[in-house]
Amino acid sequence: MNLSRRHLGTLFTALALAVGAHAQPFPGKPVRIVIPFAPGGSTDANARIIQDKLSTLWGQPVIVDAKPGANTVIGTDLVAKSPADGHTLLLTSTAMVVNPSMYNKLPYDTVNDLVPITIVSVSPFALVTPVDSPYKNVKDVLATLKTANTLSFGVSDSSAMLSGHLFNMLAKTEMPAISYKGAGPLMIDLAGGHVPLGIAAVSSVQGQVKGGRVRILGVGSTTPSSLFPQAPVIANDLPGYEAISWFGLLAPKGTPPDVVQKIYRDVAQVLKDPDVQQKIQGLGADPGGLTPADFQARIKREIDLWGRVAKAAKIQPE
Repeated sequence: MNLSRRHLGTLFTALALAVGAHAQPFPGKPVRIVIPFAPGGSTDANARIIQDKLSTLWGQPVIVDAKPGANTVIGTDLVAKSPADGHTLLLTSTAMVVNPSMYNKLPYDTVNDLVPITIVSVSPFALVTPVDSPYKNVKDVLATLKTANTLSFGVSDSSAMLSGHLFNMLAKTEMPAISYKGAGPLMIDLAGGHVPLGIAAVSSVQGQVKGGRVRILGVGSTTPSSLFPQAPVIANDLPGYEAISWFGLLAPKGTPPDVVQKIYRDVAQVLKDPDVQQKIQGLGADPGGLTPADFQARIKREIDLWGRVAKAAKIQPE
């Protein structure tokens, strides 16, 4: 087939424009970080801590957009179905890896429809009790449960509930969960001695602990909490126990790998900023920074773990 010079010129121009469009550096417009919770909570706080630093680094506005509802499903689905160019991101919590065990059918595939970028912050779950409780450590709780299953644990979300059932599964106990509509009401009941135990992220219990109304019996990390280094590690008395609350950043499936890597590197850089670290620690958490590959491995591992815990606890998905 013969092509005229004019046609060749048109073809080369179109190819150049296509290559130029593909090579356009990220970000080329404002970046939206969707949080699948109402404003004012921990997820919102994590997003706003990195918001201004990323905006300065990228030279583009970074907008935090709350899309709450259905235990994070609404906001997560929105991002999963957004253009895969890195300009719409999801900042979500551990609820992401718990939901596959809580719902029969989600409108997205948790593993395949979202690309992990990095974890922004981590905070271990803690087993807590009223300060005047007879339980001084995890061993006391285990000893009581061996003689009589008279204890229960309060929780304010599904992640904490499964963390409690992980305790049950490993200890071969059957403590029931008591659900609260928020960490605040749970802490009030704990401080008042109306519930013997509670499970919540260290970031949620720090106020009552520092106020001397609630005592930490143990933390769910494999190493001591930086906020409460004197608190024992639960796994010391219950081998295999690990329950961590995290907040992580993800992008829609199909986001170019170079864009994912750039966002990861830039967020990791922001998380090393002393001001950012101080603000995250002020939430009762530690800065994250996992690589995309390590974050993806954690997501898969935790989906499997919480699925086994939910099955052992006979939790029926909705």
